[in-house]
Amino acid sequence: MTSRLLGKYEIVRVIGKGGMGMVYEARDIDSERRVAIKWMHGHTFDEDDPNLLRFQQEARIAGTLDSPHVTAVYECAREPEKNVVFQVMELLEGEDLRSLLDRVGALDPDVALRIGMQACAGLSAAHQAGVVHRDIKPENIFLSRKSSGEVVAKLLDFGIAKIRQSKDNNAGMTTPVNSMTSSGEMLGTPLYMAPEQFEGAKHVDARADVYSMGVTFYAMFAGEPPHANLKSFMQILRAIMTTPPPPLTERAPWVRPGVVQIIEKAMQADREARYASATEMLAALNDLVNEPPTLTLEKLVGISEQEKAALAKKITAGLTDTVVVQSANKRADTGGEAKPPWWKKIFRG
Repeated sequence: MTSRLLGKYEIVRVIGKGGMGMVYEARDIDSERRVAIKWMHGHTFDEDDPNLLRFQQEARIAGTLDSPHVTAVYECAREPEKNVVFQVMELLEGEDLRSLLDRVGALDPDVALRIGMQACAGLSAAHQAGVVHRDIKPENIFLSRKSSGEVVAKLLDFGIAKIRQSKDNNAGMTTPVNSMTSSGEMLGTPLYMAPEQFEGAKHVDARADVYSMGVTFYAMFAGEPPHANLKSFMQILRAIMTTPPPPLTERAPWVRPGVVQIIEKAMQADREARYASATEMLAALNDLVNEPPTLTLEKLVGISEQEKAALAKKITAGLTDTVVVQSANKRADTGGEAKPPWWKKIFRG
């Protein structure tokens, strides 16, 4: 690979490899900004190649969504010498949520809530723009570290996302002329997929993302998703289609009831019973937390057995959610006007 692209991006080092290509750290020569270059493997693609269309759509979606919780894409172009497509992206430092869970196990419930609410804010921006991600999972939530020590959760990989045409599609995005999927094609990651995704991609909507976000929350609280013990695709398929997930109250009895109710609603097998979008789910979470879910690096640790036992004891004694209820009652008693939710301030719509 050449050390420069378009005469303006200087390649510094390899930072990742994948099935479709490589990711490099690079320097924008004009602005001196450090960026990431996502480069498809060195062969040309027909203009209607589904892989090329997905790659281009990922750039278009991420470049359009206005949220600090979606990884920014600055440019999608072709390298003229080799006629290969690449993306210029925000350079992130940190780790994805899957790596964190593998490293520390179940998270402190407050930390899990903060990560999940930030991810929901990014997904809400997508849903408001008419975009269905279709592959929400811990691997696609990146915990980006800032120099200040703050950690920001960002959604990754809109490569198999679906743009739904509706009156509410206010981002000006349109679907490709050529389809990127077959009508019956199944897209997603089995352990995190909604039941309807196993039936094909055609009728999947925002509620499938809500289900997957619910499973992701479950994994953060319990340390793994509901059916992690199953190894084969057919076992996972059968379990998700026919068997309710093990109750979160059994797998993580240290999680307060109000949060459990939200996760259970998000993970309903009947999509009509779920939240209609990530915006609805985020509003429900905000009613419990009602403050910006800021996060710092030192908080990214697991929950100890002693902490689990102490929290579970409080729940058994009925001492959880009290502060939230009292705060809400106090606002009602004093006639105080509620502040706009934090998440309504950080993206357009």
